[in-house]
Amino acid sequence: MTLKTALATAALLLACGSALAQTATQPGATGAMTTQQVKTATVQFITLEPAAAVTSRILGTKVTNAQNESVGDIADLVIVDGKTVQAVILGIGERYVAVSPDSVTLVRDGDGWKATVNATKDELSKAPAFDYKKKG
Repeated sequence: MTLKTALATAALLLACGSALAQTATQPGATGAMTTQQVKTATVQFITLEPAAAVTSRILGTKVTNAQNESVGDIADLVIVDGKTVQAVILGIGERYVAVSPDSVTLVRDGDGWKATVNATKDELSKAPAFDYKKKG
C-alpha cells in the first residue's frame, strides 16, 4: 500500500471538516437568524478499512531505503486544495525534503508502521530542501 492510498481517507476527512467550518449564515433584518438563512453541510459517515493509516500514527515513522538503511522520518504531509496529499515531508537530519506520496511505501509493522523509500542517502542529501519558512 502506498502512502498516497493510505492517506486519501485522512485528506477526505480534512476536506469534510473544511466544508463544515464554512457554514455561511446571514442575520435577518432584526439580527436574528431565520431557518431559511442557515446553511448546513451534510455529514457523510464512512467506515475505514482496518489497514488505514491515521496520520497521527505515521508522523515520526522512521523511513528506510532499499538497503534497509535509516534515511529519516516522516515529518509532515502537504495537503493542497483541502483534500489532496501532494507531498510527504521527510526529515533528513537537519533538513527536510518533499517527496511524492507515491514514492513512499507504508506497511503495518506490528502495532506501528514501516515506511520505505527507494532512494539512497546520497540522493536524499542532494534533493532540493523543503523550507518551512517559505510555506504558509
